[in-house]
Amino acid sequence: MKKFLLCALMVFCMTILHAHAQIEWDADKFMPLSEVKDGMQGTGYTVFFGTNAEAFEFEVVSIEYNYSPGWHVVWAEGTSENFKRTGVAGGMSGSPVYINNRLMGAISLGYFNQRERSNLFGITPIELMVNVAQRGMKPNQTYARGQFLDLGSEYVSEGLNMVPTLIPEGDSVLYRNPYENRNQPSNNTLDIQEYSSQLAIPVALPKLDPTTMHLLKPFFNRGNMVPVQAVGGGGPVKESPVERGQIIGTEVMRGDVTGFGFGTITYIDEQKKELLAYGHSAFGEGNVNLPLSGGYVHFIHPSRTRSSKVASPTQPIGTLVQDRVPAIAGLIEELPDSHHYIPVTAKLQTSDKKIHKLSYEAARDKTFTAIYASAGISGLVSAKEFSFNDNTVNVKTVITLEPHPELDNRKIVTDNIFSSSGSPGGNVSRTIQFPMLDLLINPFAKVRIESIDLDIKVEDKRKTAQILTARLDKLSYRPGDEIKLILTVRPYLEQTETMTATITIPKDTPEGIVLLRAMNASSYQSWKRSRAPGSFRPKNINQLVKLMRDGEPNTNLILEISAPQTGLTVQGEEFPNLPLSYMSVMNTAMRIGESGYTFSTAIHADRIETDYIITGSATMQVAVNRNAQ
Repeated sequence: MKKFLLCALMVFCMTILHAHAQIEWDADKFMPLSEVKDGMQGTGYTVFFGTNAEAFEFEVVSIEYNYSPGWHVVWAEGTSENFKRTGVAGGMSGSPVYINNRLMGAISLGYFNQRERSNLFGITPIELMVNVAQRGMKPNQTYARGQFLDLGSEYVSEGLNMVPTLIPEGDSVLYRNPYENRNQPSNNTLDIQEYSSQLAIPVALPKLDPTTMHLLKPFFNRGNMVPVQAVGGGGPVKESPVERGQIIGTEVMRGDVTGFGFGTITYIDEQKKELLAYGHSAFGEGNVNLPLSGGYVHFIHPSRTRSSKVASPTQPIGTLVQDRVPAIAGLIEELPDSHHYIPVTAKLQTSDKKIHKLSYEAARDKTFTAIYASAGISGLVSAKEFSFNDNTVNVKTVITLEPHPELDNRKIVTDNIFSSSGSPGGNVSRTIQFPMLDLLINPFAKVRIESIDLDIKVEDKRKTAQILTARLDKLSYRPGDEIKLILTVRPYLEQTETMTATITIPKDTPEGIVLLRAMNASSYQSWKRSRAPGSFRPKNINQLVKLMRDGEPNTNLILEISAPQTGLTVQGEEFPNLPLSYMSVMNTAMRIGESGYTFSTAIHADRIETDYIITGSATMQVAVNRNAQ
């Protein structure tokens, strides 16, 4: 019995030791940088096609110390014909290179526009990569639980102090991407990738419309990623070897739409079931917890600037746990659970009245979750419909949050209509991306998205109308009277129409001049932000969720009566018509941040449902007089 207990204790201790074990330096397997000399020749391994890791020959050209602080680079030249045919390519990051049968490092760098088939490449020394594993090989269980997206100094606030800026442009609304360099030419001809020698991570995506790709490109540039729109689906092989030189990456989307960001495996410790890859970071997020999959290479896309592998995911193989500058490190066979993906389901009625039920999952990435989720639905809608045409899209979106002690309501439901001559998929993607960004960067609570459900209807007809003129039936009204506003609107490619809208003046409205505004949903939101900015600066997660649910359908015409009277917002709640004495007490220099003035008081608002998405607005002065006729 004692022997049995002793053996059990030893097995338990070995299990615990193995669970915390890390890849260690092995002088018999690894060659340190100190032994590398110019002119040395060696052999590397990478997949040029399929799942066969082919050998290629190289020669050391030079060693560059402190390429960046603490990161030394061995520069080499590919000499064998198979490498010369493609040159260094995106997706080769991590391809192992050996000298005298000892692992010296991994391909990680390669310049653009090389004259001789791009056969010069940089190598990250293996000792720098091994050091990454020494940071710990346990998954970060708190990773992406309440993601915080660093939008950087170029981020512009409007209203909520956390939402992307919307810029009116004609009768459409464009998203000002917070990652986009505003000094950059509008056609995006200047690309940070042209000035970087670090191999970008290819992200294989399905065919996306140009509008969506333009939206995504700055985000990918920030992460040193290149969207490859040649393929996003599966390959003919569903299982690939887990060995040096093979493709490895993360399925950023899976299901009816797929996406795969990938590089190459450098080293595997079979005993500890651990691996090193890439020779540089994925996004430099430190201790992470992301799924890893194998891959199948369809081909290497040749380019005069720099080639790139095009690959699809195969089977899940493990978990990414370290994402550092010299390498990524992961566990083999230990897989994250399905909770690391956000399920997205969509019921899509296309313009031919057919119903399509679609679903996919978006990876919970600390930075890119909103991008992956929105790109997926854009790709699905574009694939079933068209990329550019007159269209009207009705989208009902339900974002369900996981239970949280501070949340009063876990569902964010929005119902909106978009109409343009552009991309229906791009408009649908905004209904996911904007709310997700608000949630992911909120400073109040670490909330997680449980699921996203969409009900989408597409028509191949544009339903927009512009307000041309507006007139009142009279200039002076008594409290309790009905105001009749006659509008002339011009529907898209049709003759002008007359539209009559009415609103009743509340009986307790004081005498004097009030303003009557007729606005579309976008203009109404902008007006409310300028009139009472404090109401759009939430103080807690419930106020944020309420603001997200309170959006107006784009087909509503909003009539609002307001008076030039100041009020206060206190802790995000508006209090109109307060006595001056109360406002002076609540908004003193001793109470900054708790309250703020409103610059007008909304007296009453009505919504009129229309058949169009109205553009333009009208503002008119109305006299309120108890003796009016």
